[in-house]
Amino acid sequence: MKHFVRLAIIGFLIIGAYTALCATADPNHIFPNTTVNDIDISGMTLEEATAALKADADARRQASEFTISFENDNYTVNVREALTLDYKTAAENAFKEGHSGFFSRGLARIKSLITGNHIDCPPVTKNAEKLHSSLKSSGLLEAFTAVKNTYKIQDEKLLVTVGAAQRPDESKLNKELMKAVQTKDYNRVIPCPTISDDTANLERVHQEVYKEPANSTLDRNNNYAVTEAVVGVDFDIDNAKKLLSELSEGETAKIDLIYTQPEITAQNLKDRLFVDNLSSYTTKVSGRSNRLTNVRVAAEKCNGKILLSGDEFSFNGAVGEQTAEAGYKPAGATLNGKPVQAYGGGICQVSSTIFAAALFANLEIVERWEHDYVSSYIAAGMDAAVAWNELDFRIANNSIYPIIIDVIYSDGYLTVTIRGTKTDDSVVKIQTKNIDSSAPNTLEVLTYRNVYTKDKSQHFTEEIAHSAYISR
Repeated sequence: MKHFVRLAIIGFLIIGAYTALCATADPNHIFPNTTVNDIDISGMTLEEATAALKADADARRQASEFTISFENDNYTVNVREALTLDYKTAAENAFKEGHSGFFSRGLARIKSLITGNHIDCPPVTKNAEKLHSSLKSSGLLEAFTAVKNTYKIQDEKLLVTVGAAQRPDESKLNKELMKAVQTKDYNRVIPCPTISDDTANLERVHQEVYKEPANSTLDRNNNYAVTEAVVGVDFDIDNAKKLLSELSEGETAKIDLIYTQPEITAQNLKDRLFVDNLSSYTTKVSGRSNRLTNVRVAAEKCNGKILLSGDEFSFNGAVGEQTAEAGYKPAGATLNGKPVQAYGGGICQVSSTIFAAALFANLEIVERWEHDYVSSYIAAGMDAAVAWNELDFRIANNSIYPIIIDVIYSDGYLTVTIRGTKTDDSVVKIQTKNIDSSAPNTLEVLTYRNVYTKDKSQHFTEEIAHSAYISR
């Protein structure tokens, strides 16, 4: 019985002592003998520890310039912009030790006194591209040992001679750099890990040999001079790697080159440039002198625009903002269905006439808007409304040849002619169709483009526009 009482007393004393230890553990400060990356943060608040670890992280990044040795040469690599150390999380984890619950504090306090709490927060690459850029700018990634694969082009074949080169192993080197930052080993010269270059060098060979085929076109930066076409060059890189893997150092593989001829040569372009009238459309211009002036100014700004293959024409981009300084006059226009006087009133006749010509030239219509009312100078469904900074009219040259847009205002008529190079015998017809409208006082019109072959068999039909006008 006495033995049991003695054990109970000892147990109560231990529990009491442990409870006292838990109660006296400081809830606002990190326990003794606590380090993060060898920085002693014992007794600090969470805010103080975060600041101390941030200062250490900043110092590590600032000092992160290393010397890498490769083939008897040294390369200087600065990696500070590519690194990050999560000092905030490290400080929070250190603070949580022993602060997560009342009775856990005691064990954490005992552990801190006996073994301590030592946390490693290794640096990581936050921006792989910047790290790669740092290595590349040092010149290290261009270095090789011994003899790398060499090549030459002969008799329309790629001749690759197998070398015995080693190149920097970027992945392993990155790990070595992170390790050096972690240990603050800034002064040691780091030997560069290497990897066999063998067939991997074919990737570089492919980059140097490969050429994308390119048609002859016009150089807009050189007064639209005719450029030379480019013959495409390629080879089967997987087959080439297989061939090289079967050879020994010094042996040569013959790899077939694949040549792709361009569709348009320089001579072909010179002979056929702008020789065909793809379409022409004319509208009668009427109105007061200010409106006629606006039509003339807009026509002159659009005249002679050249679109290379894939280029877009923006009407607003061509004519600019309608101001007095730009030569425009106040004339009749429509705003929210009501007649108003506005600078540039009437220029929609130019955009509409270009739209009609573009339809017949089978060009891509990128953006087009209808007017509030049917225009007097062109049929419903054939107009193109524009408003500076709000509505634009845009077309794209979907031909492989350049085109030029001629916009001529003369003797009361506006004529748009689109010249280019016909590549087929297709014929374009435009159809407009009125449809029933559920809205009152509204005229709805569908615009279709029908493309036929020369023998009149239909090729395809596409809906170009759905217009809704206020009935007058």
